[in-house]
Amino acid sequence: MKEIKVTFKTITPLWTGDAWGDCKEIKPSAIMGSLRFWFETIMYFKDILENEDFNSKSGRFEKEVDRKKLKDFVQKYGNDKMEIIKYLINKQHIPISSVIFGATNWRSLIEIKKIEFDENRFQDEPKGKIIPNKKWYFGSPSYQGEFAIIFKVKEEILNSIFYPLLTFMDKYGFWGGKWNIGYGRLKIESIEENNIVKNSWQKSDFELFDDICFSWDELYVANDFNELLNAEKKIKFLEYFVSENSYKQSVIELIKLKMQKRAKYREDSEYRHKVFGSTKSPPKKDLLPQGSKVLPFIFEENNQLKGGFLSIAGLLNLEGESNE
Repeated sequence: MKEIKVTFKTITPLWTGDAWGDCKEIKPSAIMGSLRFWFETIMYFKDILENEDFNSKSGRFEKEVDRKKLKDFVQKYGNDKMEIIKYLINKQHIPISSVIFGATNWRSLIEIKKIEFDENRFQDEPKGKIIPNKKWYFGSPSYQGEFAIIFKVKEEILNSIFYPLLTFMDKYGFWGGKWNIGYGRLKIESIEENNIVKNSWQKSDFELFDDICFSWDELYVANDFNELLNAEKKIKFLEYFVSENSYKQSVIELIKLKMQKRAKYREDSEYRHKVFGSTKSPPKKDLLPQGSKVLPFIFEENNQLKGGFLSIAGLLNLEGESNE
């Protein structure tokens, strides 16, 4: 496995809290969970992962590896990693995300060796309610500033999967938690491979096993907020403003608009919970609590802070839902 050091800078605060809601460290599990979520989202929207692979109780595309059959295969055909991976996908029908990020009886091909961060970068601001009389709060404290992660990555997937995924995360992804208030937007400052700065790591082409190759598309640009809500299997973006304000003022403006749109679905609580998020399980469904599918999206462009919304409402198709 190769060691890859990635240095990040926060565009919006990073929150990786514990069970008590405290954020005192950058948790590896939260980082890996974010990578897996966005990888699965891309693969689902590209029709590589299917609904039947999705476990609604765990919220993942996963299946347990049959240890005995895997052992028999290795004894018969050898220990070549690529052949084993193809066997898991084609014969045991293990979802590709489980092959990359691990499953029962199978180790992840991407790991975190170490996270280097400055404890003084955990800040209390912003804090308190985002909007008066509403139960939406800033996550406090949160990490703000630079930090570095040393990943260990199987060389076979470094250029074909890891770097394309990092490129996507740098442009569009969210890390950690509290995405519903715009947290977790990070900018990659540098990448070192074997202690040498790598300048040409950005890649848009995924090359999966069995010669499945594709380029993840630029975001679909929506014309208005309502277009963000339909269940097309696309990642959609609506630019809302160019801001000279801080993250705090920018996200307040976005949350106010999102709150107004959410209120229109008061009579359809299940759809509202699925699209806009809830800490409660959706009514009439034995599912996990739903994270928001429409996220306040803040990014930097030409040294300016810009804001809008990023939508993954197409994930509603996992439950057979549609709202055209």
